Amino acid sequence: MKVLRHPKSVLLTILAAVLLIPALAAAGGLGIPTSRGVIGVGNLEEFTGLRFNIRDNNVRHVRGLNFTVWSGKQNDQAVYEGINIGLAGLGARKVKGVSLGGLGFGADSVSGIAVGGLGLGADRISGIAIGGLGLGADRIKGFGFGTLGVGADNLTGVAIGGLGVGGEDISGICLGGLGVGGNELSGIFFGGLGVGGDELSGLFLGGLGVGGEDLSGLFLGGLGVGGNRIEGLALGGFGVGADHMEGGMLSLCYLKGEYLHGVGTGAYVNVKTVEGLSIGLINRADVLNGIQIGLLNYAGNNNAPFKLTPGVNMHF
Repeated sequence: MKVLRHPKSVLLTILAAVLLIPALAAAGGLGIPTSRGVIGVGNLEEFTGLRFNIRDNNVRHVRGLNFTVWSGKQNDQAVYEGINIGLAGLGARKVKGVSLGGLGFGADSVSGIAVGGLGLGADRISGIAIGGLGLGADRIKGFGFGTLGVGADNLTGVAIGGLGVGGEDISGICLGGLGVGGNELSGIFFGGLGVGGDELSGLFLGGLGVGGEDLSGLFLGGLGVGGNRIEGLALGGFGVGADHMEGGMLSLCYLKGEYLHGVGTGAYVNVKTVEGLSIGLINRADVLNGIQIGLLNYAGNNNAPFKLTPGVNMHF
């Protein structure tokens, strides 16, 4: 009841406690009941419990609930476990648990749930990681989100980048507002404009297109799908093209390649060697081992007058 009657004394007590923190930090900190546990104020380098500090420096190991304004340059060997909040930023060697960096977040290893107000960067991330603007790491395993983008050398799990997602080896589910790109992609990928990589396997959807060196799976490109080798099913709004194609290559306008084994469609189908079925307004093949269906069909390995025929052409 006395506290309620004297609110000024409460404010003065809080103000005194706030002003006392820098002094305690300079003196090495104060822990109750000991300097190693329960409740601590200041730069206590090893502590377990509830800890408050202005600037962490040379921290070794903190477990529990930790509040810090920011981390100094000499804090790169710190290990935090539990709930860690850096109002301006948080930096460490290893962070495990639930962590928040007001402006930014950086560590060698991050596991659990980590949020960086502007960005988050680490060598290894496992769990859920969110960067206000961007997220970057050598290795990400779990869920990663960056308002602008997500980038990693090795990424496994789910990644969402407002503008894009990129990496060397990516497996899982990825969504890039503009695009997704990498060397080896396996899983499910959506790119607002496109998806591209060296080796692609899985399901790929690109607003404008999908392209790569070696493609295996299901590919949908608003304008087209292209690569050196395509196996599976490819659907291109305008065109599909590759040197080697096996499966279903379905285009509304143009299908071009060196070799097709399977089914190919397009207003103009121009494939040097066709083994299977070709359907288009105009079909052209230097070597045909199958059937062509269209207004005009050319098979270079047929004898005259069956090289160019209307309706249907075939060679077995």
